Amino acid sequence: MKRMTEEQRAFIQRIQDAQGILERICAVYTQDKESHKDLRQEMLLQLWKSYSSFRAQSSFSTWMYRVALNTALMYRRKQKRHWPTVSIDDVDVPNAEGGAVADPEDVQLLYRCILEFPKLDRAIILMQLEQKSYQEIADVTGLSEGNVSVRLVRIKQKLRMLLEERGYKAEEHHG
Repeated sequence: MKRMTEEQRAFIQRIQDAQGILERICAVYTQDKESHKDLRQEMLLQLWKSYSSFRAQSSFSTWMYRVALNTALMYRRKQKRHWPTVSIDDVDVPNAEGGAVADPEDVQLLYRCILEFPKLDRAIILMQLEQKSYQEIADVTGLSEGNVSVRLVRIKQKLRMLLEERGYKAEEHHG
């Protein structure tokens, strides 16, 4: 059995530290547990293949988002099945620290609403939920910071409207 190289250990540690990113992307770009597993596997493979190209010009999580989102978009193109037939109730969506979320029903509702957005808007709102800066979002998406800002305002307005249409009352949950 071969020993792991320092590069392999570093990669595994970085992926473990940021695995919530992969889980959230899978939750938004897949329809069921099996697809979730397949996409996660594909993202890990693409991240490993691309790892030697990571040059620390941006943060690891920004680079990881770029690779994982591109992989998810390619995966979706290959999976031209009925979309968005959503069945993510059984997908465990971790919070930013990777642990379980406080109110899974609210998170599932949020992800169902996000599924209704175009692909680029999904990516933008996911990164916003990760508390990425406008610059980091711009780096991943190729948009300008100003365009990211404008899109986020529109996305948040639409998200608020979708959540309210589905009976979510923010004051009940935050007041």
